[in-house]
Amino acid sequence: MNLSVSFEQQLILLDQRIEKTWAGILDNSRLVRVIREGSVNKALYALYMIETFHYTAHNARNQGLVGVRHADNPVYAKFCFEHAAQEVGHEKMALHDVMSLGLKSEVFDMPPALPATEVLIAYLYWISFTGNPLQRLGYSYWAENAYQFITPLITRISEVLALKPAQLTFFIAHSDIDIEHFNEIKLILQRTCKSQADWDAITVVMETSLRLTGNMLEAVYEQYEAWQSGQAPRYDFLHALDQS
Repeated sequence: MNLSVSFEQQLILLDQRIEKTWAGILDNSRLVRVIREGSVNKALYALYMIETFHYTAHNARNQGLVGVRHADNPVYAKFCFEHAAQEVGHEKMALHDVMSLGLKSEVFDMPPALPATEVLIAYLYWISFTGNPLQRLGYSYWAENAYQFITPLITRISEVLALKPAQLTFFIAHSDIDIEHFNEIKLILQRTCKSQADWDAITVVMETSLRLTGNMLEAVYEQYEAWQSGQAPRYDFLHALDQS
């Protein structure tokens, strides 16, 4: 099927869906609300970064899987492998930022991912393993262009917690890297998307993965409330941050 909508129009449609989905997340997330209100503390920030560690650790793997599946398209396979290689180890920055809040390695044992985070991780593996191989670009498209939506939140966290750049390595590094990556994603979309079915598959994954990320944010706040009331013992080590 030939495209009846231009490439530029397809990107406009993607951006409109992203803006609508982000608006729903930002307007309804309790985590976002407390950040905006300045009520965020180190424990809540650490909880979020722990989940960031978990899903980021899988991004290189599931992107590499797409390249294996789509080896018959060397342009796309090369893109997947190169971007997978660039993502390797990024979870270590998230871990560094958690530790920099005042935790000591001898009392820190990484808790398992929350179920909502596992659902996001599993979904990204699933869409990387099955279906239209191009569809994972939907996740990349919003994830590499998220800073226009989350920068105000990161800035607010930094101000409230008086964090130094060395304690925000994950976000600072990605704010620079992702600009280049986003341009590369738009280029590979232009080079590989040949049908409306491709764009439809990308759109579904884009919106679904973003909504699942929103669910993860809500789960982080739920765990924070449980931790505050003493009902989340696996996060007891975060009490050390009260004295840091």
